[in-house]
Amino acid sequence: MRTPTRVKLVALAALLVIAANAPDYAAPAEADRSGEARSSRPYDHIFVIVEENTEYADAIGNTAQLPTLNMLASANGLATNYFGTTHPSEGNYVSLVGGDDYDIRDDDAYQTHQLAQPSIVDQLERARLSWRGYFQNLPVAGYPGECFPSTSTCLYASKHNGFVNFAHVSMNQAEMAKLVPDTSLATDLATGNVPNFAFIAPDQCHDGHGLEVCHEPLLSHSTDAYLKTTVDLIMRADVWRQRRSAIVVTFDEGDSNLGCCDGADDPTTSGGGRVATVVIRSHDPRPIRDDTPYNHHSLVATLQAALGLGCTFDGQPVGDTCDRQAGVQPMARLFELR
Repeated sequence: MRTPTRVKLVALAALLVIAANAPDYAAPAEADRSGEARSSRPYDHIFVIVEENTEYADAIGNTAQLPTLNMLASANGLATNYFGTTHPSEGNYVSLVGGDDYDIRDDDAYQTHQLAQPSIVDQLERARLSWRGYFQNLPVAGYPGECFPSTSTCLYASKHNGFVNFAHVSMNQAEMAKLVPDTSLATDLATGNVPNFAFIAPDQCHDGHGLEVCHEPLLSHSTDAYLKTTVDLIMRADVWRQRRSAIVVTFDEGDSNLGCCDGADDPTTSGGGRVATVVIRSHDPRPIRDDTPYNHHSLVATLQAALGLGCTFDGQPVGDTCDRQAGVQPMARLFELR
């Protein structure tokens, strides 16, 4: 729901004349910097796109199979020392929402891993900011199943949807309704009804995971094609030109057990591997290489800082995002945060 201030922002944005050019990965249009058109938060909208199961060395430099990813990485920000938090998938997706994997070390049904702890969802809603999860091949908004269309052909997989692990979402029909098919993204961008935090998950034929039914290798051309279509869609939208926005492309985990930023945890048992993470800004885009150690908890800490949320909810830390001593810190250089 928009606050009155947001309504004013959209009304003003509608008066702006925007050239209908295709996006330029290296130099998107500059965000509007007038007092009325800018919020007090560092960012207005952040889109996070999550791919699957690819080690950094298999992604960066692999221009044959991942040309879009590599073009984006060369023209924008690249975290060169970023890690997943665990194996297998589910704990990483929980980390991307809650700033902690809560020791989830399997891909069991999300109903067996229900969490009462706060997540970034609680913070966003307390701040009256919007969020949505966009999932390819999710059949309907709020779908509660673990797989679709079937367990044998699991294109949409709930293990790649960390929102449903949090009881605040999974036990609330209104919250579940914010988990929508990815086809809704085009509509939302066209109408300007764009959430402050958008989480985008391709299905298992387009995220690099690979299923037999996909008839594709693990690092597939379909993965890169989906990424290109999605990034182009966002960068053509008015919200990209008129607001201070960012797109993050990351992977849930790599092949190794390497990790970082987990305090006393042993990285050989808790790490999720080194993965590529690209940050594309709508303002001042330029190539940046940042070798600071980061992981998914760092990304949540970045979302908190970029959207002005802080790292606690009702006095309780959101996962590990307050734990600077453990090395969890916002990705300040890549997001131009101060």
